Amino acid sequence: MDPKKIICKCKDVTKGDILKAMEKGATSYKDIRDKTGAGSKCGKCEKKIRKFMKKHAEA
Repeated sequence: MDPKKIICKCKDVTKGDILKAMEKGATSYKDIRDKTGAGSKCGKCEKKIRKFMKKHAEA
């Protein structure tokens, strides 16, 4: 996984940004949106963010 890969083009949020937000307690799409801004403009990346979070959630 490339942490520099952009997952939200509108807000230039990377996979690494989302992982950092998850490490700081973000557990839902809404948390990610509030902490990073990802998905807050057009929303087209919501599915990608949810899938990424599910894949990288700590068990």
